[in-house]
Amino acid sequence: MGGSVAEEAGARRGHDRALRDDAVLGFEHREDAERFLEQLRERLRKFGLELHPEKTRLIEFGRYAIERREKRGEGKPETFNFLGFTHICGTSHKTGYFTVHRRTIGKRMAAKLKDIRVKVRTRMHARVRGTVQGLVQVVRGYFQYHAIPGNGARMRAFARTCCASGIKRYGAEASAAASRGSAS
Repeated sequence: MGGSVAEEAGARRGHDRALRDDAVLGFEHREDAERFLEQLRERLRKFGLELHPEKTRLIEFGRYAIERREKRGEGKPETFNFLGFTHICGTSHKTGYFTVHRRTIGKRMAAKLKDIRVKVRTRMHARVRGTVQGLVQVVRGYFQYHAIPGNGARMRAFARTCCASGIKRYGAEASAAASRGSAS
């Protein structure tokens, strides 16, 4: 018996209990990060938990990562994916200072666009107005999460592809409605 309602519901669906929290931690010195990671692993072991080996890594990232890697001849700093965005070390075009560039993860965007194409296709014989309204809602919701400074190129590509999906099926009405919906 024992277990919470959520655990029992998860067990019925075949889910194993897992810690599903994501985090990105920053340290000034690599030694501090390595020490923290080892202590975290030890702490989790006490509770029978472990970090996912493929999703846990130490990378050099930040203001000085570009300079340091260039000195060592290692090329650009690594990127990482977090909360739907690829995070990239970069510099501001206006000031030349360090900044973190965030772009929508390409694979996720491609998967979402594929999902939209499938849904548009399944609604082929439905009323145009309802399908176009649904397409506008999807584009608006996607923009509300992913439209952040510096991610404009990905947003334009997403909107253009969504409009193309609607135009192929519904013509100019879909294009006009989608562009009105993504602008608001």
